[in-house]
Amino acid sequence: MQIEIRGNHFLLLTQRAIFWQETQTLLIGDLHLGKITHFRKEGIAIPNNAAGNNFERLDEIVKNTGATRIIFLGDLFHNKYNSEWETFRAWRAQHHYIEMIIVIGNHDILPVSLFLESDMQVYQTDYEEEDFIFTHHPKVELDGSKFVFAGHVHPVFTTYGRGRQSLRLPCFVVDNHQAILPSFGVFTGGFQMDLAEERKIYITTETRVFSVC
Repeated sequence: MQIEIRGNHFLLLTQRAIFWQETQTLLIGDLHLGKITHFRKEGIAIPNNAAGNNFERLDEIVKNTGATRIIFLGDLFHNKYNSEWETFRAWRAQHHYIEMIIVIGNHDILPVSLFLESDMQVYQTDYEEEDFIFTHHPKVELDGSKFVFAGHVHPVFTTYGRGRQSLRLPCFVVDNHQAILPSFGVFTGGFQMDLAEERKIYITTETRVFSVC
């Protein structure tokens, strides 16, 4: 699904990321790496392949898009240091040719030095480029001078079928001056979003992204 914002073209991907075509940049929010390992330490049963799923999907979108840059919109790592950080470090080393930027999220409590050692540019609040702001928390007050891309919320939308059937799926939420990305990471939960005036919601499944009318 392609959308146009401020004369630029953005692909909404089934892997729950956005590809900014003009700059060959992937926008990714809320991986929450380390969360699965944390759950297991707390005795919560998680499928063995769950952690690998994040990296498989990362590899897939990098290969399919040919991205030369990734902007992480916060909450790259869920909490304190654990073994999943080493997996990410190895993954980053394999993709050393890709520029990587992170805007720090509320869960990114690892020392900034770890991000820097992994050759990532770090921004504590917003990263601005051209007509766009890339941030973690969605903006409450928007002046319209720049368009905002944010994460944090983990938006989902519920569709209803005949009878009492319902399906809750991740979604992209695009308002006049702001877009909120779904959580890229698995086992991250979600916040229900509703239709609103001048808002577009794009549901994503494993095979398709489609607009909610």
